[in-house]
Amino acid sequence: MRRYIIGVDVGGTSVKFGKFNLEGVLLEKWNIRTDRSENGENILSNIAESIKLMVDLKEIKGIGIGVPGPVKDNIVVHCVNLNWGRKDLVQELSFLLQDKDIMIRAGNDANVAAAGEMYKGAARGYNTVVMYTLGTGIGGGIVLNGEMMEGVNGAGAELGHTIVDFRHNFPCNCGKKGCLETVASATGIVNLAKEKLIRSKLRSPLRRFETFSAKKVIDYAKEGDYISKQTIEEAMRYLALAMANISLTLDPEIILIGGGVSHAGPYLIDLIEKYFYQMTNPFIKQANIQIASLGNDAGIYGCAYLIQ
Repeated sequence: MRRYIIGVDVGGTSVKFGKFNLEGVLLEKWNIRTDRSENGENILSNIAESIKLMVDLKEIKGIGIGVPGPVKDNIVVHCVNLNWGRKDLVQELSFLLQDKDIMIRAGNDANVAAAGEMYKGAARGYNTVVMYTLGTGIGGGIVLNGEMMEGVNGAGAELGHTIVDFRHNFPCNCGKKGCLETVASATGIVNLAKEKLIRSKLRSPLRRFETFSAKKVIDYAKEGDYISKQTIEEAMRYLALAMANISLTLDPEIILIGGGVSHAGPYLIDLIEKYFYQMTNPFIKQANIQIASLGNDAGIYGCAYLIQ
């Protein structure tokens, strides 16, 4: 009897698995290391072996997979973090499992996370969702009328690489400059703070550290340090600009913020809203901007949603 759905969230460091019942209730989760050696050739076989070890294949209805790269019609366009080029996940994983009755679906990890929040998280009950995941970089996810937005090239919702900054020259991993990721991610917050420390002679507890994290900047901002406060305010102004642009394009029902930086909670929301409404007035005077609720499990929930 096919009674389980498996969600597989593939990251550059680890692969997270979730075992769900057909109603989307998470029953069990586990993870394995992502083996990126040999151009990532072992990743899918390791996933297949882990699933076989944990679940009877005859009981699996479907497997949803989220990967950190553009996906179009279940085919990975390219995935730099995994050393993958074009890859047909459905065909390859089906061959490894030797069970053609198992449904297999794939999507971009950030789109999948947005779908997970819509399915069982902070966006439950909404059909049009935009999500920003603020971590080392910025992931983006868009769900329109219940469907993940892939785009013609599989690059739909690459929100972290929208251009918002013409003032700095921070390089982005994508090869461009000016990306939202360079000024509003954890990396971007550190970029801005370091620049302010160089340009200003004001005292700041940040000067005691040779290196520091975005969390440290946020903590000092909350305590009233001027340079830290100005840094977070500038970062959130860039994020508000990106949100305003996407809102004036799609007018979504809800905008979510996830990832490690989002743990700052209402402090960030207040700063974003301070600038967001200035940029969307008079067309949008009330928006629904919230912190995502599923944390690191959003991806596996979204993968389960792919099979619904």
